[in-house]
Amino acid sequence: MKKFKIKPRHIVLALSLLAMLIAFMVYTVCVSGKYSYTENVGAKHLEADQVHVKSSDETVAKIVSVENYTKEWRWLKVTIEGVNPGDCVVTLAYRSPENGQMLVRTSTFRVLPFGVVYNLTTDSFTSLNAVIPLGVAAMLLIVAVLSLSFREKQRNGAFYYSMVIIGGVILFLLLNVIIALTDPQLWNRFGEAVTTKDILALIVSSGNRFVLFSAIPVIMVAASLAVSNIWLVIKEGFRLQNLLGVVIAVLVAGGMLAIRLTDNYSVIQPDALYYFAILTNIGGAFLLCYFECMFLSTMFCAVASTRYKPPYDMDYIIILGCAIRKDGTPTPLLRGRVQRAYDFEQEQFQATGKHAVFVPSGGQGSDEVISESESMKRCLMDMGVPEERILKEDQSVNTYQNMAFSKTVIEQDAGDIYTVSVGFSTTNYHVFRGYTMAEKLKMRVKGLSEKTKLYFFPNAFIREFIGLLWEKKWKHLLFIFLFFAVLLVLYLVIRY
Repeated sequence: MKKFKIKPRHIVLALSLLAMLIAFMVYTVCVSGKYSYTENVGAKHLEADQVHVKSSDETVAKIVSVENYTKEWRWLKVTIEGVNPGDCVVTLAYRSPENGQMLVRTSTFRVLPFGVVYNLTTDSFTSLNAVIPLGVAAMLLIVAVLSLSFREKQRNGAFYYSMVIIGGVILFLLLNVIIALTDPQLWNRFGEAVTTKDILALIVSSGNRFVLFSAIPVIMVAASLAVSNIWLVIKEGFRLQNLLGVVIAVLVAGGMLAIRLTDNYSVIQPDALYYFAILTNIGGAFLLCYFECMFLSTMFCAVASTRYKPPYDMDYIIILGCAIRKDGTPTPLLRGRVQRAYDFEQEQFQATGKHAVFVPSGGQGSDEVISESESMKRCLMDMGVPEERILKEDQSVNTYQNMAFSKTVIEQDAGDIYTVSVGFSTTNYHVFRGYTMAEKLKMRVKGLSEKTKLYFFPNAFIREFIGLLWEKKWKHLLFIFLFFAVLLVLYLVIRY
């Protein structure tokens, strides 16, 4: 196995993000020495001499200016400047011209090192208004680097589960960047005073924004899966496993409806219903967002893996087994896998003069007269492949064992599997699953894809996707648990 190496682009990414962080800190020191905030005094004709603003400790922070924020004296803009580290209270007092009542507003500030003024009342400081553009720039940079990694894996035929994760992250970040760049209200709202809670709220609501903006394409995909299931039932007959696309469509529609119905959770009473609504809305949106990214990324990776053209350098070609007929002959599905392996080997020999060894893989089921590997061996020999170029693996009962036991067979023949080039042949919907099983066994393989009927592919792919989720279930559950924990902490910070 090749040792893991940190690629130059990952180093550039890390250094760039670090440079952004340092630049933000420098910017904070440069512009956050002064802090401006507004107060609504509730009077249209309040005169300047009726307003009194005072700092409790001018050795910590002093008042720089008090001015009208609008054309009328309804809003006041107070600007203070940090002097020395410490805490102080700024008091704004005025007499209402409407009823003569003296009104007092207070805000607490902390002056940090380098004179940075932090508003403890609202948890904000001046340079926070740079977080949005800086965040967009950081996301674009991450998307660019991850896209290079994704393209490299696609070009090299490294269709492993890490590719799905990369694709999912790209999809999530890219859509959020598009949302941010095309939302003028976001820039207007955060153009002035920004608080830490504003930023946290923006993060918490990112799942909802993703679901909202991806609704149309996701509904189209779900609808197409449902239609393909109807087509499948017409062609193959009614079976529960032929309705997975319909189940996915119903779950997506139900999830979106639940999120929509709980959008206005802030006015729900009592508290028990409030927390249920917010969990359904925010938590449900992130769950739906997470599985949307996973599904769409897996779908793209699966399609890309079927279109990949391996180089003509195979030493061994594993043929993944499936059910055979009662008389021991291959089913059309299995024969297609054998044919794809044979055709590639013939093309390779004509192009390079190099033959490959076939490794038909599959055990004997309780209702099968011979093993799947024996059935494939006979099929290969009927095609003219000599027996000495066929190594049977006849103990496996699933895809993982196909790969694991075939690896052992190849190692017994070649000595070291990492010194030879290995391919595998299977049906198109199954190719990506084969890659992930090989990754689990630390095998580097190249997939050969055999086409299947169009109406059969979507439902078969959903089964493979569910299998992939189940294969990595503990990682998914851990990620979801940690994500919800972070989400809960952020929400509690915002609320309290």
